[in-house]
Amino acid sequence: MDTRSEPVAGGLRPQLVPHAAVGALVVAAGAARIAVHVTGDEQQVAVWVAGAAFVIAVVAATKVRGRVFDRRARRRAYTFAAVAGVWLVSVTVAGLSLGAVGILMAFGYALSTHWWRSRPVGLIQQKTSRSEYQRLWAENVGRPDGALPGSSLRDPQPIKAGIRYTLRLRPGKQDLGMVIAAAKKLRGGLRLQADQELLIEAHPTEREPDVLLTIVTRSPIRSSVYWPGPEAFDSASGRVILGPYADGEGRAAWRAYTENRLWGGYVQGGTGSGKSRLIESVAMSLAASASHPTVILYGDGQGGASSPLLMAHADFRARTHQQILVMLEGMHLVMLLRQDENAIAAREGFTPTDDRPGLLGIIDECHKPMSKLENAGAWQRVQYLASTIAREGGKVGVALLLASQAPTLDAFGGAGTPSAEAIRSNLLAGNGVMMRGKDPNAKTVFKVDVDPSQFPLLPGYGYLIDPAPGARSAQFRSYYLGDEQRQVWPKRIAWRSLDSGSAAAWGVTYLRRHQMAEEAVAAARQRIAARRAGVALDVSVAPVPPSTVGAIDLQVFPSWQEFVARAEQEAQRALREGHQRVLAAIRSGCTGPKAIQAATRYSERQVHNLLGDLLEAGEIAKGGYGRYELTGAA
Repeated sequence: MDTRSEPVAGGLRPQLVPHAAVGALVVAAGAARIAVHVTGDEQQVAVWVAGAAFVIAVVAATKVRGRVFDRRARRRAYTFAAVAGVWLVSVTVAGLSLGAVGILMAFGYALSTHWWRSRPVGLIQQKTSRSEYQRLWAENVGRPDGALPGSSLRDPQPIKAGIRYTLRLRPGKQDLGMVIAAAKKLRGGLRLQADQELLIEAHPTEREPDVLLTIVTRSPIRSSVYWPGPEAFDSASGRVILGPYADGEGRAAWRAYTENRLWGGYVQGGTGSGKSRLIESVAMSLAASASHPTVILYGDGQGGASSPLLMAHADFRARTHQQILVMLEGMHLVMLLRQDENAIAAREGFTPTDDRPGLLGIIDECHKPMSKLENAGAWQRVQYLASTIAREGGKVGVALLLASQAPTLDAFGGAGTPSAEAIRSNLLAGNGVMMRGKDPNAKTVFKVDVDPSQFPLLPGYGYLIDPAPGARSAQFRSYYLGDEQRQVWPKRIAWRSLDSGSAAAWGVTYLRRHQMAEEAVAAARQRIAARRAGVALDVSVAPVPPSTVGAIDLQVFPSWQEFVARAEQEAQRALREGHQRVLAAIRSGCTGPKAIQAATRYSERQVHNLLGDLLEAGEIAKGGYGRYELTGAA
């Protein structure tokens, strides 16, 4: 342990802050009285003093809010500022006296007792009062061979759930990303228990690379936190409150509406993570909002098993890949209508109204309809529509919320596909939530070093990625919809439908949406009956026209050879735009990867993946080292 003593002036500095504040107020009061004698106008001077005190109080409150995280200390600081302002104005009018100074000292020092108790540094006290965590950090983490050499924990701030520090990093050597990446080692260095949590965030007030580090010793989210009802939507900010942060200091929020825009987002989480429950919370909060009218559409890549609640109440329900395609086509048509309306009316952006509500399309298990294996006949169109809506739809009130268990770009069709990166980046520009999963590679989709496989086994536990300016990017636990709430609240909500103009722009498939939903349910019942009777189903991957969505044929299941032959034929028919561009480049004489890159403007990795697909499909062959040529099939 470091037993070096700190100089007296340095050790007393925190203790002197309340005395300095009281002294400054007395000096200010004296200056105000001098101004009264000079001008002879007490009322005018009092007005100026009151104005100055108000401005100083607002600035001080802002600083306190950013720097002081102990709620009790924050409340006392606000009270001190209010008392100081009232006292200063009163003395300006009534005069400065020993009695007035005594009143100020009594109130000021009474409000400062919590400040002094939380900073136990005195004349005879050596700097051996560093907390146990500071000692462990110095011994295990900040030492030359530690995870973050030369770093240290400073400025301990007790909070209700534990303790918070400023983590002082070495400028130019260490950064926030390194701290997050080393989180597991830091837990070991601090000797944390399994039920204790470590929160690592950008510091709201200190200069980089300093970091805010919170150790939660008394977690307020170990028990489920129930959805509070429609008030989970904050109409003032346009955000959906997701649930409390892991340290109980504030609540995480989903940015839904900002000025002139509706935002979407992406949620990733493994089995049992609470992903679908979080989506339900967002959907129900928006659907119940009177101030921000929103229409909820819902598609499920697993046929409706993810959220029976939304499959029963959303305005448009898509159980199959074909119905999800119909949903996206309709959203795209509404988006085009609104873009034209904005252009003609010289209108900028979007504000939701009853006559022009927001349109949020939710697709759970989105990796399935975007997969070229599971949706070979339509995955290209699904990707194109999703990327177009994600890029352009928000400013006319059309947005997507996608969710998946897939921890990689497979959630959006896979690396190398034309639109996967565009979908990822545009959705995460709005909202990103990473929930628990077994695969640590989920962090590659969100571009952070947080490892979701290390999250506690708590349903709804997640990490908010790159939230709105001023919000925390930290772990939280989403609200839980209890069984009773799931039975009661959806029936109380007036689930909205599209306005007549948007409905007409969508067309007949919107007007038939309830019939299509019933057809899908009937088809599911037919499949159940067939399977229970031992009759196999024809699983053709060809797209089904919207007018016949839900219809199926009961046939003898094809042989394995026939199935393989059919799959190969479908794979060849599914050559997408990227493949065609590569084929066109080879036809034009660009036979090497570098030349193909220059001709197609694709990345090296994309070209490599596309060439591999074409080789596997027999469309091209290697004509020598580093050269490719077309085959007869191409």
